[in-house]
Amino acid sequence: MTKILHVEPTSRCNAACPMCARNVNGVGCVVSLADLSFDKFQAHVTSRLVSLDKIFFCGSLGDPCADKDLLKKIAWVKGIRPSIVVGINTNGSIRNPAWWTECAKLLTNIYDYVVFSIDGLADTNHIYRVGVQFDKIMQNAQAYIDAGGSAHWDMLVFDHNKHQIEDCKQLADSMGFTWFRSKETDRWDQFAFEHINPANEINVIDYNNISSIQCERNIESSTYIDYLGQEFPCCHMGEMYYNETQKHDHRDMKEFTPKQLLTEYQTRLDNNNPFYVCKRSCGKTVNKRLQWKKEIQLR
Repeated sequence: MTKILHVEPTSRCNAACPMCARNVNGVGCVVSLADLSFDKFQAHVTSRLVSLDKIFFCGSLGDPCADKDLLKKIAWVKGIRPSIVVGINTNGSIRNPAWWTECAKLLTNIYDYVVFSIDGLADTNHIYRVGVQFDKIMQNAQAYIDAGGSAHWDMLVFDHNKHQIEDCKQLADSMGFTWFRSKETDRWDQFAFEHINPANEINVIDYNNISSIQCERNIESSTYIDYLGQEFPCCHMGEMYYNETQKHDHRDMKEFTPKQLLTEYQTRLDNNNPFYVCKRSCGKTVNKRLQWKKEIQLR
């Protein structure tokens, strides 16, 4: 029974982050541009709502706030289950303060939240978050917070912004953010750039030799729905299904349809033959959760 539902409501985004699967090294767009319709959203969610603890909107390919129906979807969910936890992950520069004020009025549960992914200050955020306007993020985040919303500042740390971690935390605190968190991406085995470098020396891992898996999807009882209405076991599979930069690493998974993957991933785990994406994301000793470096509750 699904307890947590991860929904990607759109593939649209105003940014061109170099390590995003929606493009190739920050250039072009390799996915179709579409939104998960309200009808398709209802079809996936209606029968699950009674048992869900949480639903969150987070993009592997797009920014949820680019979906014109996002607030409509949240309002519908809250109208049926007011107590359900709802979350959003965004770069924060989409929409305007009035929209964010309205968003805060919907997210009234003490555990509801919006994660603003802000990778530095005005002079550094745009280096990775290409095309994102820092001033607009600040205006939108402040409007959301002032209207009573709980905001989390998530910072990706690179060599070019690592000196700003404390300044970002202090700014988050002064603005009224609830949490400040920092992490260092593990995608350096997939990407290399001249102008973007890791914050610290990279530990090269041979994921092919990992077989001991602690499946996050199984632990959380979660499911991922993409912008086309396709259901995947998790967002890691959904993202790599579209990834062009490292598609050779994920040929094992791409032999199956999304529907087949819903059971095939477990068959592989049971037979101690997990997909490469499972080895990379959910190894017992090497996994995505290790990217997190600081998690500080501000209030």
